[in-house]
Amino acid sequence: METRRISLSLPADLIKQAKVYAAERDTTINTLIRELLHETVTRNDRIRAAGERLLALADRGPYSSVDPGSISREELYERR
Repeated sequence: METRRISLSLPADLIKQAKVYAAERDTTINTLIRELLHETVTRNDRIRAAGERLLALADRGPYSSVDPGSISREELYERR
């Protein structure tokens, strides 16, 4: 994968907090930012794919041939 360098301007206290956070997780600020950006830009793709999976499940039809409207209240709450 080709990489490119960029410059960011961030508040000094945020950078300080990020350094501590990264050190506690044995990683770098660069890795944190890369992962955050990747998560952010791929979120919509994952949401879309999940929606497509849900629609595919719905297209398969109901799992029961019983019409829920045909069940009486008494049958619904019948205790055995």
